[in-house]
Order: sequence, then structure tokens, then C-alpha cells
Amino acid sequence: MKSRLAIGLISLLGMLPGLASHTSDELLASFQSKIDAGEEIDEILDSLESLESADLKDLLASLNKAWPQVLRAYGSAFEKAAAKPADPAAFRETLKSRRQAFMKVYAMAEGPMKPELAKTSMPAIEELAKLLSPTAETLVESDPSLAKMRRTAQALASFRDAALEAAISTTPVDSLSTLEATEQEAILKSSPLPRDGLRILADNRKIAEKNEVPADEARGIEECNLWRLYVGLNALVLDPKLCDAARDHSKDMATLGFFAHESPVEGKKTPWDRAKNFDTTASGENIYAGSADPGSANRGWFFSPGHHKNMFSPGQRRIGLGRHNGHWTQLFGN
Repeated sequence: MKSRLAIGLISLLGMLPGLASHTSDELLASFQSKIDAGEEIDEILDSLESLESADLKDLLASLNKAWPQVLRAYGSAFEKAAAKPADPAAFRETLKSRRQAFMKVYAMAEGPMKPELAKTSMPAIEELAKLLSPTAETLVESDPSLAKMRRTAQALASFRDAALEAAISTTPVDSLSTLEATEQEAILKSSPLPRDGLRILADNRKIAEKNEVPADEARGIEECNLWRLYVGLNALVLDPKLCDAARDHSKDMATLGFFAHESPVEGKKTPWDRAKNFDTTASGENIYAGSADPGSANRGWFFSPGHHKNMFSPGQRRIGLGRHNGHWTQLFGN
């Protein structure tokens, strides 16, 4: 038997008498049929490139009318699922034990600490992430009705985005990204992470946008901050000047062929010098080379005892991250 919620989403597509042409009606009917059967819609998406302009316009009218309703319906159901409380006693016990295990390793000397980072610390982070910041996949996997709604919403988002691209529309092609953002907003809204930490994450996104901090650097900073929140530490405020100083050092390392905290460039010898050049201060620095992915840099630092201690120092208050090609610099400020 079909989920009543899924039927509600699908039925929104049937529905706009007088707007859709015969061709777009056929495409909508085919879409609904494939969703009903759990089939892929690639063939429908491929057909949009050869659709007549008038038919494509009619199809978009239908999709633009249905999409906000589908997004609201799914978003509401997803938010309710995200807000379902876990067993409070089990939640508290798991939270306490994993944080204690992480901090026990953090307190070790660097020698014995190194093997424990992979054996104990990262598994603790991963379990805390599932507990405190579950993914959309985790939330829907145990709820068939929600899973059906999600598949339908994702398919409709792909359908609408493909139609917008085929029509060379000025409307943003953002249905899939909007759907993902809706899920993430619901997850964060219901998260047991501290409100002040979540506010810092939200403020950091605004700081990054205002100061045009590259997206990969902002993502790397947010990942580091989430790790800190998972283990019970404060989130760090994004300092765009530290990002500029970090990026400048990464560029120097990449272009001048050195890899060190001590720079051969006059006036940039130490992290403190480099931060001062950008009108800020620093209290610690990590460097990495080998990938343009911020996650790779963060993991490299996580599994290196000295860098790890910088990342999870309780005394840090600010953070900057800067990349040039495959070189990264991470700066902290207290």
C-alpha cells in the first residue's frame, strides 16, 4: 500500500487544468507513473532538451506551481522526524562516555596519543555526529513513508532543475540545493547541540559571505567547529583576517617550494608576524599539503597529535583557514 504522504506529494502534479499542454501533461503523467513504480526518471529528463519551447514553458508553469507545495509538505514531515526525541537516558550515557573517551586521548602525550586518534578519537567523533547531527539518510532509513516522500521530492527537484536548464531560464536552478538546505536546517533546528554554538556557525556563514571567504575554506572551518561542538568544546568565530593570512602563507609555500611554519619571506617569518600583517593576532597554526579538499586537510590534522591539540584546544576563540592549490594553512586566535 502506498504511503498517504507520498500520494499527497505525487497528486500535486496532476492538477493544473488550463495551464499544461498535451505534451507536458504526458510528461507529468509519465513522471507520476515512474515515481509510483520506483523507477528512474533519466529518460524523462533527457527528453526535455528536444521539447518545443511552448511545451517547455507549460511544463515549467506546472512544476513551478507544484514545487513549493512539495517542498513544504516534505520539509514539514522531515522536521517532525528530526525532532523525535531519543531515549533520554541512553542519549546522555552515550554522549558522556564518548566525550570522556575523546578527552582522555586528548590529554595524552603525543607519542601514545597517535595510535589512539584512529582507534578511539575518530570513532568517538563519528558516533557523536550520528547522535548530535544525524544525516538526512539516517533519519529516513527507518521511516518508509518519509523515505518515499524524499525520493519523490528529489525526483521532482531534478525534474524542475532540468526543465529550467533546458529552457535557459533566468530562474535559479536550485531545487536540489534548496531541498538539501531544508533538510540541514531542520536537522540543526532540532539538534541538541548548544544554541550558542549553532549561533556561531550561523554567524560564521554570514561573515564568510560578507567577506567573500572561499566556500571550501568556510566548509573546512565549519567541519572543524562541528567536531569541537560534538566533543563539548566551544565553536570558534571565523576571523576573515586570519583566513587572509593563512591563504597568503599557503600561497608562499606553494609558489616558493617550502613547507614550514617558519617562512623565508621577509616580514612573514612566524605565524604571529603573518597574522600581524593582516591586522589580527594568532595563537596557533597548522599546515597541510596534498589535496584541495578541506576535509582531507582536517583529517590530516586530526590524526597528527600536535595539530590535533591545536584543533581541540579549549583556549582557542577564533579560526581562519586558507588554501592555495593543494596547500592549506589553519590559524587560531585566542
